[in-house]
Amino acid sequence: MKPLSTEHRSILLRLLKGEIDAGEASRLSGLSPRALTAARRRYLKGKLPRIKGTARLPVSAPVRVRRDAWGIAHIEAGSLADAYVALGYVTAQERLWGLDYIRRLARGELSEVLGPRFLPSDRYTRTVGIGRAADATVPHLSDEVRLVLESLADGINAGMREAADNLPVEFDLLEVAPRAWTVADSIAAWKWRWWMLTGRIEQIALAEAVSRHLPPDLFAAFMAPEAGEETIVPSIGRSTSGGDDSGEGSNNWVVGARLSATGRPILATDPHNTFGHPSQWYQAQITCPGMDAVGAFFVGTPGIYLGHNRRVAWGVTNHVASARDLYAETVDPADPSRYREKGEWRPFEVEGQTIPVRGQPPERLVIRRTLRGPVVNDFLPAIGETPEPPLSLRWVGAEPTTGFEAMLALHRAGSVDDALAALRQWPMPILNFVFAGAEGRIGYHVVGRVPRRRVAAKGFRPANDPDHEWDGVLSFDELPALIDPPRDWVATANNPPHGDDHPYATYGVWADGYRFRRIRKRIQALPRLTPDDVAAIHADVVHGRAEDLAPDLARIASSSSNRALRDAGALLSAWDGAYTTDAAAPTLFSAFWTEWLRRVARARFPERLVPLVAERAGHIARQLLLGERSDWFAPGTDVPAEVRAALTDTLAFLRKNVAPRKAQWRWGRLHTVTFRHPISHNAALSRLFDLGPFETSGGAGTVRNAGFNLNPPFQVVSGSTYRMVVDLADPAHARATTTGGQSGHPGGPHYGDQARLWVEDRYHPLWMDENDYADGVEGDMTLEP
Repeated sequence: MKPLSTEHRSILLRLLKGEIDAGEASRLSGLSPRALTAARRRYLKGKLPRIKGTARLPVSAPVRVRRDAWGIAHIEAGSLADAYVALGYVTAQERLWGLDYIRRLARGELSEVLGPRFLPSDRYTRTVGIGRAADATVPHLSDEVRLVLESLADGINAGMREAADNLPVEFDLLEVAPRAWTVADSIAAWKWRWWMLTGRIEQIALAEAVSRHLPPDLFAAFMAPEAGEETIVPSIGRSTSGGDDSGEGSNNWVVGARLSATGRPILATDPHNTFGHPSQWYQAQITCPGMDAVGAFFVGTPGIYLGHNRRVAWGVTNHVASARDLYAETVDPADPSRYREKGEWRPFEVEGQTIPVRGQPPERLVIRRTLRGPVVNDFLPAIGETPEPPLSLRWVGAEPTTGFEAMLALHRAGSVDDALAALRQWPMPILNFVFAGAEGRIGYHVVGRVPRRRVAAKGFRPANDPDHEWDGVLSFDELPALIDPPRDWVATANNPPHGDDHPYATYGVWADGYRFRRIRKRIQALPRLTPDDVAAIHADVVHGRAEDLAPDLARIASSSSNRALRDAGALLSAWDGAYTTDAAAPTLFSAFWTEWLRRVARARFPERLVPLVAERAGHIARQLLLGERSDWFAPGTDVPAEVRAALTDTLAFLRKNVAPRKAQWRWGRLHTVTFRHPISHNAALSRLFDLGPFETSGGAGTVRNAGFNLNPPFQVVSGSTYRMVVDLADPAHARATTTGGQSGHPGGPHYGDQARLWVEDRYHPLWMDENDYADGVEGDMTLEP
């Protein structure tokens, strides 16, 4: 392929960046519009990696890498080290920009290349100290984990060197180059995911704010899950600590051999995260002595987070147990550079850092730390009218662990017992693991280092009260579990793990329980489930909240003398609660629920706290709508009148911000998803990098999860980033899909080929056997010493 001239390349890059339009690019280059389009195509295709032939790499023996029809790499190596060199190499070939991005995200270095709009992210991750924790972890690695991480880094750097003269398009546009990858960078990427799943320090501020404004009985009700009776482990009790289901969560479920139409367990999983593109997941199969596993790796890390081998399958959801606390420090009134520690005044550790910022002078960041951790007041919402004392963060993820030992052992597991033994080594994040074995066994176990606390507290803790110090962590055997249950199925959906009768609290802010209930109903509706039946649950769009509350809302609206409210009631009364793209009722109900939560919150909290607490008011809001509570509003308040007022405001919002007529409120028209690239900040870059918009069904709180914003109204921002179904009767023919594709190169066939699968609730095969993918092999490469 003939390369572009330097002049034409420079003009093309200006066009891709949006600095000039096509007409100006054509005039400057002397190329016709057709020739310019061909040059663009040639430039992008020229970025694709070489996937055939041979390459010299730091391996001890030849390694074979074949890419199937979906671009998934199947690696066959003679040793563990060589397998991970190959994994690093193919990841760098396809995701070099993604690797550099996640490393910069974890270390707080995005502003250096992307400019000041990323300063809030950089300040946050530097203060939390994710990169610092990763660097401190390196000396503590086991020999096997060190070998794997060094091999992975060797492979990434080999791929980086190979691409040095032809880096992915993002590097050309930004005029930067990646640094060599290190062992600590993989740990930083992994610890960033830990923080993303377990940080949530605003939840502590929320609980503190609520506790200051409500008496204990209302505090417990306010913080309870909206549908809290749905627990993972069957229980006679009921959990009383909870929150909302904003779209950031996960599902997993497994049916046992008795319920399976194939005679072996069938497992499904789908993590929910904020959407981005390229995907955070890289799919691959690793085959080497003692290991033959396939699934989704978090980019830049060595463990299959969601996947299976030929005997065991696993999926995870966020347990949302508290892995961190905020401690209110006492400052020396005579010297604010000191804080009280065990009866003595001790100086804050102070570190100054310089953040390079593209296009403007560097910024100076000053971080204060106590023995517990960094002071994080700058990243918390204001909850009082006066400033809070310094709040220091203690987080389990700062400890020098990785958990990669557990992941490697899980890859090799030959049974459920082996999987359980592997998971005993898992430190973070705190997850709900669901697993199944070809021997017919199934199970669920919470994993991770959950702090043992003597005092239950959901807000700020006093730093100098010894009763609020951590007393070690709960042992693996003290964590919630359900192994081989008599009902022969297990499911989790970020809902409470148990009721109040469990002896060891894990202090979570649980999801509302509706997703779990739908999964339970779908499983229990059939005497036996096929893999297709199990997969179909991923596509379920009935919202339990709508099932429960829409009839009451319709009844209250229909009793109004206002015709618009009666029409709204008629729309809701004819609805089955399904968030399908062709329905208008989801738009009305979702907008009403947001308005109702705000109205409920305003009854007890000052206006400045409403944005913080409103989304957590679901339990109280539900009780009020169902007529189960009368002590929230001021005495004498007519609750149905409040409901009608909220619905009136909802209709006004929809007419102003969406469309004047109900016929234009169709859910799919509004509820669209675009998988956005981090640098697509203008129309030209969006055309180059982004996928979508796509109409999509579901919503926040449906199994087919699709969380949205109201600005712009109902545009999707989060949901399932990976879906997988594994039948242990035939593990070599599992199925999966992610939101985009395997490749990070917009000129390649696998940049977005899975997006349509995702939208349409379809899957690609996740093959393990050469006979299945051989006919469609797109690349066959030998990596030689």
